[in-house]
Amino acid sequence: RHTYDGHNWRYINLPIEDIQSIAIASLKDNNKMYSSYDLPQMDRERGYMDVGLYDYATLFNTTFPMNKAERISTFESMSAHAMTLTAVDLDKTGKPLKWKVENSWGSSNGQNGCAVMTDEWFREYMFRLVVEKKYVPENILKVEKDKPVMISYDDPLFGYEE
Repeated sequence: RHTYDGHNWRYINLPIEDIQSIAIASLKDNNKMYSSYDLPQMDRERGYMDVGLYDYATLFNTTFPMNKAERISTFESMSAHAMTLTAVDLDKTGKPLKWKVENSWGSSNGQNGCAVMTDEWFREYMFRLVVEKKYVPENILKVEKDKPVMISYDDPLFGYEE
């Protein structure tokens, strides 16, 4: 239940490509967004997030073969921290390369309080994005009219969030 207005939140689970397109449309129109993430593979001091940041395979002689869905279903990965999505770096074809977020940890963390994540990291560890409806395609907005499925309190979607 949303504490401000007392309404239950409604989520639409989308493929990451749709989420990226919606986020890019919003950023191109200079609108920042609430977003939430899990925070593994992060260099907090430098403000950099990349799935290859640490070489666990060599250091610990192990790998972590679970995909995002498997990590979520086993509570290994969940929405753990909210940040403001502020920018995207696109290649010549319009595909995202890097994303920039403003964090709440203060200006002494990262690059003056901001962090940069690779697109691969974004795809693996981004959980929620709150956008204005004007950036959401009509075919996705239609889903909002469907009867929602109530999610239980112990669903991974409601993981701890700073």
